[in-house]
Amino acid sequence: MKLFRLALGLFFSLAVSVSAQDVPPTPNLQSAFPSVADVIPRGAQLAEDAVKAESLLAPLSELGALKTEITAARTRQTELMQRISSLGAPADWSFDRLLEVRSTITGQMAGLKKTLDTLSLKLTEADQIRQRWNDREEFWVKWQQHLKNSQVEISKGAFTGSLATCKRVIDRAAEIAAPLVALQKDVTGLQTTLLEVQNQIDTILSSLRKQTFKKTTHSFANRDFYHQFNTDLWISVKTGIDEVQKVKWEFLSDRFWLPPLQLILAVGLALFIRHHQRRTQITEEWHFIAIHPWATGIFVAVISLSALYDNAPSIWKLGMSLLAALTAAILVSGLLTNPRKKFMVYLLAALFIITQVLHLIAFPAPLYRLYLTALCLLGIPVLLVLAKRNLHAHDGRMDAFTLALKVGAGVLLVALFAQISGYSNLSSRLIVSSVSTVFLSLFVAMTIRLGHGGIRFLLTHPLVLRHPFFYRYGDELTTRLSNILQIFIASYSLLYLLVVWGIYDSPAQAWSALMDKSTTLGETEISLHMVVLVVLVLYLAISFSWFLRAVLEAQIFPHRDFDRGVRDAIKKLLHYSIVFIGFLFAMSLAGVELKNFAVLAGAFGIGIGFGLQNIVNNFVSGIILLFERPVRVGDVVVIDDQWSTVRKIGLRSTVVETLNKSEIIVPNSELISQKVTNWTLSTSMARAVIPVGVAYGSNVAKVLSLLREAAQASKDVLETPEPSPIFTGFGDSSLNFELRVWIANADRMLVIRSQILQFIEQRFREENIEIPFPQRDLHLHLKDARLLKRLSEADTPPPAAES
Repeated sequence: MKLFRLALGLFFSLAVSVSAQDVPPTPNLQSAFPSVADVIPRGAQLAEDAVKAESLLAPLSELGALKTEITAARTRQTELMQRISSLGAPADWSFDRLLEVRSTITGQMAGLKKTLDTLSLKLTEADQIRQRWNDREEFWVKWQQHLKNSQVEISKGAFTGSLATCKRVIDRAAEIAAPLVALQKDVTGLQTTLLEVQNQIDTILSSLRKQTFKKTTHSFANRDFYHQFNTDLWISVKTGIDEVQKVKWEFLSDRFWLPPLQLILAVGLALFIRHHQRRTQITEEWHFIAIHPWATGIFVAVISLSALYDNAPSIWKLGMSLLAALTAAILVSGLLTNPRKKFMVYLLAALFIITQVLHLIAFPAPLYRLYLTALCLLGIPVLLVLAKRNLHAHDGRMDAFTLALKVGAGVLLVALFAQISGYSNLSSRLIVSSVSTVFLSLFVAMTIRLGHGGIRFLLTHPLVLRHPFFYRYGDELTTRLSNILQIFIASYSLLYLLVVWGIYDSPAQAWSALMDKSTTLGETEISLHMVVLVVLVLYLAISFSWFLRAVLEAQIFPHRDFDRGVRDAIKKLLHYSIVFIGFLFAMSLAGVELKNFAVLAGAFGIGIGFGLQNIVNNFVSGIILLFERPVRVGDVVVIDDQWSTVRKIGLRSTVVETLNKSEIIVPNSELISQKVTNWTLSTSMARAVIPVGVAYGSNVAKVLSLLREAAQASKDVLETPEPSPIFTGFGDSSLNFELRVWIANADRMLVIRSQILQFIEQRFREENIEIPFPQRDLHLHLKDARLLKRLSEADTPPPAAES
């Protein structure tokens, strides 16, 4: 029996392929379990794996930091709820107050989501470890049962220790998961509370947007409007002021380094600008910041880093806004020369600051309506007076600023009547959005100018210009980067403009809403997001192609012995390859599968058969020209008896420049299929043949000597091969000669021929050698004697008359 069991165990050990790791067995397969000989080694390996698993579980049990974050979030949420309660019912809030509170809730929700993601990640890791060890425990239990069913003798403790190890790891994972689940419930509860308030605010905002053109409050002619001015109104003002003064600095606990960084950036940038004020590195775009270095430093520090504050109190946000508005007004005034424009900039900055303060203290709606009414009453005459003075300063000519002033006065007039009539939402939206739009326009113009100046400053710095790439392509790179910056800023400003006019709550929401816009063409749905991605990919492909070609031309080719034709061929093939790859990638983003290009290829083949033969012929010829290079850029060729220089070889046509600087576009197929004289294909050296004729009776030896003298007198004629004057034969009216000379540059052939001919003509005159005119002898033979007699009589004069 023992031998049978041993043989059976040996059979199982040989028949089963044992993996390196424990895997759950397949229940119906007896051969899925190892032999009894593997129990001890696998038990030792299991103990080692348990130590590793417990080391992975240890960090998951460290919840101190998460508990601190949740406690701080709960405290912030309690304070937020208390503030919301003190502001009264959300239905009575202004549109801007609703947006401000919603922004705070959104920030709080983002922090909770981050904490919840961390908890979920820890819980997922713990659950995965627990599940793996559950599978291991199940495997060991079934293995033990399998050996018992096989009547294999095993020691009692062989499986007990391993099963206890699995149980220990499983219990540890469950022990760690329990507090994680509890913390998840706490965070989810906080999110639910905030979500309820956010949904309530979203509902009110949606309702207010629909009521923009509806009467939402009492008109000034209604007595109920004046009944609102009671003691409770002034108490609410005092409460709002007191609420603002309650500043808790806990929001700086995680961003304690940010205010010093802003200070260092502001001071450092101001000192940098002052240091370069009188140097040539300050570009034209930066002249206005050179006048106000401290305003520039503060503006950049505030704008660039303020977004990094999390859950900052309203008073802190107000301070950042005031600094940004004041410094922006100072910088914009540096761009302007018109004093009326400067006055308007500072006036708008003051209105912006006052409006932000009133929003911060939750200025009651009746008082805020009076403020807007007073603003309209004072603003209309001010704008009209400024428009009149500006019109007078321009001799009665209407300019954009005058028109803007008149439009602004019209907007205030409409807002005034809307406020008096009870259309408070419309009036507030017109005034606040108009002012914000003007400020946004000024901010965009200034930011673009700063960006352009910064790019130009960096790319024209002496250290940068040492590199051949920047020295040669710096201007074009500046233009490209400036265009990208301008597109980015303009796009973001358009999104923000939708927020300013209350169409969306945030630029991100506006972006998502616009990108979801789509239309259906046949069975294909085309969304704006898809179009933007396709355009972006194609633009990046073209820009990347330009960058690589510029780097090759400036950095690589000068250090390699490549002629001009090879360089052009490499750059063109690289360009078309990158653009083609970008096109395929763009089409894949658009949802067009690559297999569909087989259909396009078939349609393209049909198009070739119906009328695209010439285009394809020229395309293939262009590829042949790039590879075979019988004609290269810079070659001097003769096409249709016109001397020309090859300027550009494209895939469809080649551009050549004639001697009179006119450009001829030659289809590539003509350069391949027809005869073309290329004077510089293998060498630029060429032979010029100058024919000369002299009168009969001239001294032939002397003529040959003068021709040789003419060749030697020209500095462009090569000595080797030497010039060759030749007597070619007897012509109808002259003795014919040819002067054959070699020149180094074929493109100067016509000039050199002219110079040599001028020298020959001068020397022939000096040596009295005649260059004859063409001579012809005319012989008439008349057989009719009577006709000859008549002609002779006609030539005889009549006799003189007698006196």
